[in-house]
Amino acid sequence: MLKKPLREISGISFHSPGQLAAINDEEGKLFILSTTNGKFNTLSFGKKGDYEDITRSPEGYYVLKSNGNLHLLDGRTGQEKMVYRLRFGKFTEFESLCFDAEKNRLLLICKTCEKDEPAVYAWAFNLDTHSLEETPVFRIDWKEIRRLGKDDTLEFFPSAAEFHPLTGKLFILSATDKLLLQCSREGVPEKITGLNPDLFQQPEGLCFTPNGDLFISNEGRQSKASLLFFPYQAPASAGTR
Repeated sequence: MLKKPLREISGISFHSPGQLAAINDEEGKLFILSTTNGKFNTLSFGKKGDYEDITRSPEGYYVLKSNGNLHLLDGRTGQEKMVYRLRFGKFTEFESLCFDAEKNRLLLICKTCEKDEPAVYAWAFNLDTHSLEETPVFRIDWKEIRRLGKDDTLEFFPSAAEFHPLTGKLFILSATDKLLLQCSREGVPEKITGLNPDLFQQPEGLCFTPNGDLFISNEGRQSKASLLFFPYQAPASAGTR
């Protein structure tokens, strides 16, 4: 269980062995969180706002606001270094951000993608030019998710995303329907897993450690927020990438 300042935890990222970086969706604060005892240090970087996800890059931490704006923070001090104000459609809202090391870019994955659009889009923010590519880099139709899940009622509203450091697979979390989607690096859906609602009350954050261990954070609803740990299990056979 996590303490009260992290009840609205909305994003996590690997910081160092035994520590994660975290944000909540109400305040411009960076939390350096112990994975063993839940204690944390707090670094302020900005005003109150709707901060939804965080990811680590060679430049520092990038924090995503729901409108798509990106805040670059110093990885040691948490000080805000730059804000990139990006423009998207009126009905587009974001909760998921991840670093694509292979292409040196960030992926912004929309939670709601234009009005009544039954699909998930990902946009790329190029870290060489610090500019947004004009068109989405991939699109995932809900019908593909329903086909994998063998359930025509499934909906998918991404709340977090991360590339696995060993397999290269892209994992996308949906808090609303308690789902974890595995995709190829190019965003092709491969596998969908339902999450136990008793454990995952509101899964909003996801990150991997360099050795492949998985952390998922839950916002607090009727109870306290929580951080769950899942050790990496190597595939039984090689060539799964």
